[in-house]
Amino acid sequence: MNDSPPAAALLAPDTVTRYGAPSLRVKRLDLHTRLFLKMIRASIKKWKSELPTVDKVRPPRMWGEMTLKQLPFGSAGAQLHLPTVDEDWPAADWKRTAILSLLRNDFLFPIKDPADEWVSAEEARDTFQEVLPLGSFMSRPYHYWKEMHSDAAMSRIAFAGLGALRVMPYTHSEGEPAELAGAAWQHDMTFLGNYAVRKPFERYGARAVFDAEQHPVAIYWCEGREWVLRPAAGEDAAKWSHAKWAWRCSLMVGTTVADHLVGVHWLIANYVTTAARNKLSPTHYLRLLLKPFTWRTVTINAGAADSLCPKNGFVHRASALEYDALTQAFGDSVGLMRFHTVPQLVARKGVTVPDARFPWLTDALALYNVIHRFVDEYVSAYATEEEILADIELNGFWTHLNEAPATVMFPGRSREGLIDVISQFIWSVTGLHEAVGTVHEYVLDPTFMGTKIRPGKEMADVQASMQYLLIMALTGLQMPKLMDLGDAAGVFDADMKGRKAFAKFHAELSELSVQIDAANALRLKDERRPWPCETFNPKNLETGVSI
Repeated sequence: MNDSPPAAALLAPDTVTRYGAPSLRVKRLDLHTRLFLKMIRASIKKWKSELPTVDKVRPPRMWGEMTLKQLPFGSAGAQLHLPTVDEDWPAADWKRTAILSLLRNDFLFPIKDPADEWVSAEEARDTFQEVLPLGSFMSRPYHYWKEMHSDAAMSRIAFAGLGALRVMPYTHSEGEPAELAGAAWQHDMTFLGNYAVRKPFERYGARAVFDAEQHPVAIYWCEGREWVLRPAAGEDAAKWSHAKWAWRCSLMVGTTVADHLVGVHWLIANYVTTAARNKLSPTHYLRLLLKPFTWRTVTINAGAADSLCPKNGFVHRASALEYDALTQAFGDSVGLMRFHTVPQLVARKGVTVPDARFPWLTDALALYNVIHRFVDEYVSAYATEEEILADIELNGFWTHLNEAPATVMFPGRSREGLIDVISQFIWSVTGLHEAVGTVHEYVLDPTFMGTKIRPGKEMADVQASMQYLLIMALTGLQMPKLMDLGDAAGVFDADMKGRKAFAKFHAELSELSVQIDAANALRLKDERRPWPCETFNPKNLETGVSI
């Protein structure tokens, strides 16, 4: 495989590149998308005028049971419940609520899927830069992609990019092509093939298989219900190109629905935040530890449910899924989620020690180890194992966690279990949220990834690409930076034990950032896998989930 871009092209350039003349495409979007664009621009301006910074993160002040709102999906025993009262942020103003309700009105804004195509990818990039300029309305991507359609780019996506969370060992099964007998890895999004889509779109769902050298060798394409093998040199590659496009689109939609919204926001971030808010008093040492990582989470998760989840909402419109299928996908995603720590994830992937072949996994584990040491040392400074087990408030905290759907399977109550849960929570809302939520680098070009699959096309149409770019802008609003926490003096005030633990945490994060920078310099020199990974670099992370 010799289609790797040059190493020098893999990091984002410092300057914005302009392509062609300013585009007038925005005027041809449907009314809903044009209004959504105005709303997003106004929201970003307001957010930046009151930019969240660590000095705004103050000690907890509320305690006690909150009224919970049930989300409109999930089978009996697997429903998710969100609080709506946030101690850090006022309730949504009536204007925003009214606008969101109006935009969901099916009579005023029926769902339309016009098939207008971009003249070129350059025209699309120019339009995106015109309406949501990088550096002002949208943050600059951490990674630069020259293209995403090649086999080499597919490998990078799977092992160093958006696909790395779900890539797993492959075992050949009876009935699968003999050519896959020596394959080693797979990335499976075929569960999306169960869900109905609007006409004229193809169903989602694809399963990519890679050999031991991480080269793609075949894709099971759900729409065609067939295996598509990588063509040999000189063979027709049209079906292979379309199967790769179907895999990339399925990856984007599946990651957003299952891993980002359900997994990070509505499961681990929601249940840990709610358990702390309901069961731990404002001065409890664990409540203080969690405060920087749960700040505004109630508002953010409720906002995601109100804007992204409903019928005729933003995800319904930006994807091709029928609404009943979307709610089924949300509900099924709850059942797919299992609690596991990052070391357990590494073990599931069959990797003993992550190395240069797995930059995403290497950095994910390194970040988790720093967080785990921090949580372990922090808890040790306040309580012994006997005191933890006898703590009435912690027992209540654990009881609330166990109200999550049974399939999640949080670990049993113990000191080790507590440290694992809190460590995985912090890793999820900082690192994993960055990995599955800050994904605009994948939609800045309509040939990279899309959210609707048209027969015979490998480029997102004008409206579909604009819709998803707007969602990326909405979910990319900045939160306090992790590296700005320092000793968390704003939370702990005179409590020097807590401040000392956070100060040491900050020092270890700084050291890890330097290590990842050095690793990326070496990765860029790797001729076979020039895959830098900034996803888990502490300098890029925020303290919690954002929308």
